[in-house]
Amino acid sequence: MSAGIYAARKKIKTLLIAKALGGQLGEAWQIENYLGFESIPGLELAQKFINHLKKFSADIEIREGESAAHISQLEDKTFEIATETNKYLTKTIIIAAGASPKRLNIPGEKEFAGRGVVFCATCDAPMFGGKIVAVIGSGNSGLNAALQLTSYAKKIYLINKYPDLSKGDSAYAEKVKNSALIEILNSAKIKEIKGEQFVSSIIIERGENKVEEIPVEGVFVEIGSAPSLHFLGGLVEYNQKNELIINLENNMSSCQGIFGAGDTTNIPYKQIIIAASEGAKAALGVYEYLKNK
Repeated sequence: MSAGIYAARKKIKTLLIAKALGGQLGEAWQIENYLGFESIPGLELAQKFINHLKKFSADIEIREGESAAHISQLEDKTFEIATETNKYLTKTIIIAAGASPKRLNIPGEKEFAGRGVVFCATCDAPMFGGKIVAVIGSGNSGLNAALQLTSYAKKIYLINKYPDLSKGDSAYAEKVKNSALIEILNSAKIKEIKGEQFVSSIIIERGENKVEEIPVEGVFVEIGSAPSLHFLGGLVEYNQKNELIINLENNMSSCQGIFGAGDTTNIPYKQIIIAASEGAKAALGVYEYLKNK
């Protein structure tokens, strides 16, 4: 959305393709310290972004409900973007596709997805009122999920494979430690999710082959996210994390005309304020690229 606003301001003929406006921001429970907002719900901040973007509707066309399925480069070095329903031709592309939740890939995760195993605390926490749940992950995603669940669940197990909570922001970690509803299980790995119709327990391993079964009615998988760039194929270079490698100066990838912004790129520090600034920088990079062409 930030890239779209800046492209529209520069009067570049712009199309914004999005499955749903808001992205990960719309799934965030509470955003703290985004400049101008000490604390604001993710959905509320996302709506403010959307409202701002739509003020530029005269200069930017928004195709919501579509997503890129394949991108190819034509002989004249322009690009064709194929979605599920349409094809578009363009001179430049900004990839700002964000990231998708990572999976545990353990027995029971796939079988109980939607039947106690969930990947979005913001979306599904209210369904676990008065229940015992487990949160898997101790980065900011896991800490935020555990804190959000304190408004609903009667007990939350935080399963942390590390010795402490140093993987997340210290402010969130302190709140988790001070919550009477959250029990932190450090140096613990989840091995299996069990149940019949719905989740009923998890199997964890702690220390030297010490295996425990813990009764829970819900499992929130919050182990971070990874970029999904299958639609780009071999057009660009990626790093070991499958992130799009971009030039730090103007956000262009290894392919002339393809730019990147936000969590989908190799820029460190996956924060909303950084993603927004990177979107603006990518749009300005596109402007300079087109002007010089």
